[in-house]
Amino acid sequence: MNINNSEPGGPSSNDSFFLGVEDTFALTDSNDIVVIGKVHGTIRTGSTFYISNLGDDDTPTSLTRAAGLAIDQLNVDTATDQQVAVRVEMGSKLNIKTGSVLFTRDIMIKDVHDAYISALGDGYISFKHMKLEQSDYDKMSLTDLAEVRRLYKWLIDSKKEQETKERNEYNKLVFDTIGHQMCNKILSSKEIYTVINKKTGEPHMVSHTYKQDNNSYITTPPDIILITKAYLNLWKNQFPEENFDIIRIDNGQNCKGIYNFLGSTFYLNGACGVTVLFNDYSIDAGILVEKPDYSNIPPVQVPVTNPDLERWLLLIAQLDTPETEDEKQLHSIYLNHIFTELAHAKFIIPMKVNQDDIDSDDTGKGVFKKDSQIAIAIRPGKEERNAVSMFTDWKRFRMVYKEDDGWNGLIQPISGMIDSFDCAINATEHNLAGCYIDRNFYIEHIKPFETHTDI
Repeated sequence: MNINNSEPGGPSSNDSFFLGVEDTFALTDSNDIVVIGKVHGTIRTGSTFYISNLGDDDTPTSLTRAAGLAIDQLNVDTATDQQVAVRVEMGSKLNIKTGSVLFTRDIMIKDVHDAYISALGDGYISFKHMKLEQSDYDKMSLTDLAEVRRLYKWLIDSKKEQETKERNEYNKLVFDTIGHQMCNKILSSKEIYTVINKKTGEPHMVSHTYKQDNNSYITTPPDIILITKAYLNLWKNQFPEENFDIIRIDNGQNCKGIYNFLGSTFYLNGACGVTVLFNDYSIDAGILVEKPDYSNIPPVQVPVTNPDLERWLLLIAQLDTPETEDEKQLHSIYLNHIFTELAHAKFIIPMKVNQDDIDSDDTGKGVFKKDSQIAIAIRPGKEERNAVSMFTDWKRFRMVYKEDDGWNGLIQPISGMIDSFDCAINATEHNLAGCYIDRNFYIEHIKPFETHTDI
């Protein structure tokens, strides 16, 4: 492609345009590059314009000019509302790629965003048919990937009647590849954002419940929401400040901040995956962060976690007081899950003991001496009965009982305490995310599941 470097043609002050970049071409012995796309409005040789990558988190908007134009490989001075090749002055230094947008200062942000989306669809899907090289994926941001996946899924759904076995296999490969690339981008991002539910103080969980033909219900594994910095302002309006916070997760210098955050959210809170910007696609937890393997660790050293219980405690706390019939049905479903998990969960009870009263056995396990005294955390309960504090994991335990104050933990199931005390589970500042179990409740709702469960 030959587009001569021309002198400015004196664009009119009324000229206005935007163009989404569908493809780029390097030039030999020049820092200029050629971009292809459909211009909306009028562009001239010499026109100055801004360049923006809406999908990138930190790329600044640049200003440059059109050093030349071509239509159907013929040099021209102007182009209006048509496909055009633009020679961008010093473009090789401006991070221009598929999805970049060229625009004049009077263009509305909505038009720039629409051009960005159209360019991604035309460049990667219409022209390349998603037959992309790793170099293509390397140029794409996490936002780009999420948008391309959304566009490709829309295209596939609109052509369901044309599906073939070969096409289905190819589409699966495309989606798997995009998913893999998204995982890499998530874990290597400088920062990412998530939605915190103020009722629980934890990442907001999203789950869907469907009624089946036999009138039973199925609940999808809950995901948390990840938001890119590029789309942060677009998402803020969707979560009212009185109910939600949107917080920044910093990856840190060791690039482990996001990984550690996700690991805690998956394997303490019980989230099963993440959605990135759009809820039509979930990335499984195990693909992002491998499940901890405690098979070679002595049982006494295995940390106490209850993610299968915690997810339902958090979901029912988000629901709070059900009002509609659908909410009441959902509340009942969550409760049934909670009853089942409470039956075989083991909890941490805050305990204080004089260190002189503890010996170690041959395995290194602490053993209480005869006549040693243990103080456990007891609080006033209901109907003149005291309650013992219990926690699903050390994270929530340390929210209330600090190691510096001498608090350690005793591990017990509800069945080991309920004859003597009621059980106040996860009584932190976010009380909705916990529950209170008295003896009658235990006998009616929890004990029946213990006969089918190993404790």
